Amino acid sequence: MLETVALVNTGFETPNPQILLPVKAAEKLKLWPNLPPDALVEVYDTAGGPTRVYRVRNAVKVEVPERGISATADAVISHSEVEVLVSDRLADELMIAIEKPGEGLWRFRDENVIRRSESPEIWL
Repeated sequence: MLETVALVNTGFETPNPQILLPVKAAEKLKLWPNLPPDALVEVYDTAGGPTRVYRVRNAVKVEVPERGISATADAVISHSEVEVLVSDRLADELMIAIEKPGEGLWRFRDENVIRRSESPEIWL
């Protein structure tokens, strides 16, 4: 189990729910360095250019415990990213709606309470 702050990135567009994990976070989940045999090596386009990642299908259950919401997601392991990133499809599954991204304001789709983002958690 890993409890961490994650950044919702709508530019992280995926066909299914995915959570990008820096290597240090993946180590805590025992997904790195011993990848399962069905792990995929892929190249993702990022703002910094193409990068190699390792994707493990349906590897993690992502939970928002105080809301009772959870979703199964592919774990995408990255050597270059330092924050945990939530893909657009995973944000959909977790019912997250971004209200004012520049101010870090968001809410759950089924409520009117506007929330402020947590401070980032950096995995180095």
